[in-house]
Amino acid sequence: MNPIRRYYVVPIVIAIVSIIVVFGFGSSDTTPENIEPVFMGYDGQITRVIDGDTLIIDLTTIRLSLVNSPERDERGYQEAKDFASTVCPVGANAEFYEDTWQPVDKYGRSVGLVYCNDMMLNELLLTNGHAEISTYYCDKSEFGSEGWARAYGC
Repeated sequence: MNPIRRYYVVPIVIAIVSIIVVFGFGSSDTTPENIEPVFMGYDGQITRVIDGDTLIIDLTTIRLSLVNSPERDERGYQEAKDFASTVCPVGANAEFYEDTWQPVDKYGRSVGLVYCNDMMLNELLLTNGHAEISTYYCDKSEFGSEGWARAYGC
């Protein structure tokens, strides 16, 4: 190959390869609403149900994101705790998904969603009247725009 041609061909090939690497081979929709969220979480075992919206998975205390159930001295406390204990009994396997916008609350508890037997405890507490949505946290939680959260007031 003529040295002058090689002088032009090599940069052109490098430019084409760079464009392909940077922009990809095909067009894909990567707008924010079309990107799947990446959940940070883990599987563990329920070791204690403290109340309707707080439980322990393995050694980690979990505060359920976006829900607020009655406290010990409030009406409905025992019902909420019993309901949570029925959905996620001690010894059951559970999946925890951290709320990456607010991973830990002011008491040092991990914050997020809890699933037991493929059922989300956060949503079930709301659906069954054992908790209210915590509207203060709707715009502070990555889950605030989820359908279940919006259905209850986020």
